[in-house]
Amino acid sequence: MPSHRVSLTGYYGDNAEQKLVITSLTDEPFSITDVSSSIEDKIQYDLKTEKEEKEYSLEIKTRSGIEESFRGSITLTTTSQKKPKITITVMASVKKEIRVAPEYLYYGIIDTSKKDLDEKSLQRTTVISQMRTDNLAIKNIETSKDWIKTALVTNQEGKQFTVTISLDKNKLPQGKFREIVTIHTQSEEKSEVTKIIVEGKVL
Repeated sequence: MPSHRVSLTGYYGDNAEQKLVITSLTDEPFSITDVSSSIEDKIQYDLKTEKEEKEYSLEIKTRSGIEESFRGSITLTTTSQKKPKITITVMASVKKEIRVAPEYLYYGIIDTSKKDLDEKSLQRTTVISQMRTDNLAIKNIETSKDWIKTALVTNQEGKQFTVTISLDKNKLPQGKFREIVTIHTQSEEKSEVTKIIVEGKVL
């Protein structure tokens, strides 16, 4: 048996499945006499004999669309003396539909005493994209400090947006800063929250 771990991944609401092949690494014949799981409510499985007393296949799939990550196990009972029990770890995870890049914005060292400080040097952008549908909406953008300003531009309605995050040079505090911009999005009636780190140092 090549792996004792199965990963089921998909977007929210997707049905996910994986197929395992269980074979004997020796010439000893074996049978699988029982299959049980700790997550019967979340997965279903189908055991098939590929080669009598030699090779079996186990198809594992979610009972319904994935709504949250979960973890559990499947236990196979066999007639093998060396491996009377085989435990397979099953993990499921929901892929993010909304991509935010980058999620970290570094503004470097900012010298506010410079009269010719270019305000564009105090701007950074991040792009928010919906990976599979065209119904992305930006519901709200919050900043952890009043000297962090944001502006939203629509690149493709329902698909992609650009957020410009600017620092107000007249209100910047001295020293290092590490703040957060929180973006609330909605897609397929599902809300998500993404946090962007804003970091730099003011002289």
